[in-house]
Amino acid sequence: MSGRFATRPGSTAWLIRHEMRLAWRGVGGRRATLLLVVLAVLSVALHVGAWSLLRRSSADAWPPIVAYLVGGAAWLCITLMLAQAIAASVLALFDRGDLDLLLSSPLPTRNVFLARGLGIAANLPLLYLFFLAPLADVGPFVGRANLLAIYPALLAIALAVTALALALTLLLVRWLGARRARSVAQVLGSLVGAAMFLVFQIPNVAGPQFTRHLVGRLVGWARPGGALALDSPLWWPARALQGDMLPMLAIAALGAGAFWAVVGLAHRRFLDGTQESVTGSARRSLASPRAGTTRFRAGLWRTMLIKEWRLIARDPQVIMQTLMQVLYMMPAMLLIMRGTSQALALLVPMVVYVASTLASNIAWLTVAAEDAPELLGTAPVRRGRLRALKVLAALLPVWLLASPLIAWLAWRHPFEASIFVACLAGSTLSVGAAQVWYPRQGRRADLKKRMQGHGILGVLELTVVLGWAGLAYCLGAAPAWTPLALLAAALASGAIWLLGRARREDEA
Repeated sequence: MSGRFATRPGSTAWLIRHEMRLAWRGVGGRRATLLLVVLAVLSVALHVGAWSLLRRSSADAWPPIVAYLVGGAAWLCITLMLAQAIAASVLALFDRGDLDLLLSSPLPTRNVFLARGLGIAANLPLLYLFFLAPLADVGPFVGRANLLAIYPALLAIALAVTALALALTLLLVRWLGARRARSVAQVLGSLVGAAMFLVFQIPNVAGPQFTRHLVGRLVGWARPGGALALDSPLWWPARALQGDMLPMLAIAALGAGAFWAVVGLAHRRFLDGTQESVTGSARRSLASPRAGTTRFRAGLWRTMLIKEWRLIARDPQVIMQTLMQVLYMMPAMLLIMRGTSQALALLVPMVVYVASTLASNIAWLTVAAEDAPELLGTAPVRRGRLRALKVLAALLPVWLLASPLIAWLAWRHPFEASIFVACLAGSTLSVGAAQVWYPRQGRRADLKKRMQGHGILGVLELTVVLGWAGLAYCLGAAPAWTPLALLAAALASGAIWLLGRARREDEA
């Protein structure tokens, strides 16, 4: 690129341009143009809405309740940005695979990490800036020029959050090593986002008495001089977004200083900690076994089950992808378990649906995402039997997770327990059989996209899951619709069985 937009090769600005170019490519070709058109239309609508809102509002300071709501929203956004920053740090430092090339080049390592960090910080506030920028743009025309502080405040917050995410990643690298740090950082990023959701569900799960007690404590803390008073540094992010000069300067200094310190002081330690990841070498933590100390246990069942469970346990990110929906549904399950029998009728089909989805995902991991299919293909065992054992390894953890609920239902509601066991077994066995008879090779990273282009099998699996979950609901709450739900579940499961007949005959 020539002219005034040209940058010196190897400089920080040159590397930042490269980061922005990669981010733009990630949006995707022609879709990027369509996305820009849609965003432009939405931006105009948001500017019109901001004009209408600010013109009707008073120019005086916001009432305390609004200030607290804005402060809570600010911290919620910061938490979500932290989860996003941790994931982006793992992607930028581990998953992109170009760090070894950059570090072996004559580029200064500080410039490399500075550009990576600034690339992360530049992407973090985009979504929030899209919704808040109309307020900043319209503010000066309605007597609220202080809202222009949204731009520098959001950038300062993004720098501070990026510094924290990079620091956490660096600490994990130092404590656990590069390979384990990558997995733990991925899990940590997923848990940070889920933690805020669970925090907001505490009043619903704990009950009205706890909620009243909690509100009373919060009101006491919000009094002047308390930990939650409006003049507390806790609310400085929200006050910075509103244009309060002291909090804005403090957050700007904190963000820029923390970011510069993380990049300037830790990049050498990061290089040392990630040497194993970059070079591909790994130090052995255990001594080589001596003759006679290694024992091989007999039994195909034992060998296959332990092998599959070990492979799943080595990929925490995959575990989090499959179990995150369970984490999000836990508050609803607790509320239903404490409710009436009508509410209990929703619990059984909900858990059947979640368990079936988990079983399908894990079965796909064990069957289709096999790391060494050629090796298993040479084993002196029928391939159908190997796949059946793989599916069993996927179903047993799901059944184990569901066993506490089965025990609770058997103690409190025996009829619902029998419905749950029958529908859970029918649904999980059906989706497992679909993976045995219609395997499709893939990678573990493609778990979320595994149904793309899979045609009839995707439709059958969805019908099976919805059919058995619907049957569980009808048996407990709507007996008149039971024949229809039973027909849907039986037809979908039967279709999987019949269409897999040819494969069973080939592998007999």
